[in-house]
Amino acid sequence: MSLARFALTPRFPTFWRDVDELFGPVAQQPATLTPAADILETDKTVELHLDMPGIAPEAIDVKVEGDQLTITAERKDEKNVEDKGWIRRERTRGTFTRSFTLNDTLDGTKPEATYRHGVLTVTLPKREAAQPRSLKVKVEA
Repeated sequence: MSLARFALTPRFPTFWRDVDELFGPVAQQPATLTPAADILETDKTVELHLDMPGIAPEAIDVKVEGDQLTITAERKDEKNVEDKGWIRRERTRGTFTRSFTLNDTLDGTKPEATYRHGVLTVTLPKREAAQPRSLKVKVEA
């Protein structure tokens, strides 16, 4: 039995270069800047974790208005960036806004936000009435 090598390089590199030149700006449109979000529910809180690498903490705005949690941020270009010389630019730049609707079990008056290692964590406590309660019942025989 013999092994065959598998090449990851395209067989027609000039074809792909021609396609890129043909579609130019359409094929090179930047992706939208919408961070992925994980939402974790515990007994006392709900936590949102958003991946936001490369965004300065002062460029992040977290707001609660009524039952809406809104996160707005902006990723800017590095200073002195020229348009010439780039081979590829895939990291998106710009402003994004992401909103989440809070249900009535959450206390929107006491949110906390931290930003570490490119991850924004927003913690919203649950209202006292929504937190699980445990009662000890004495059993008599």
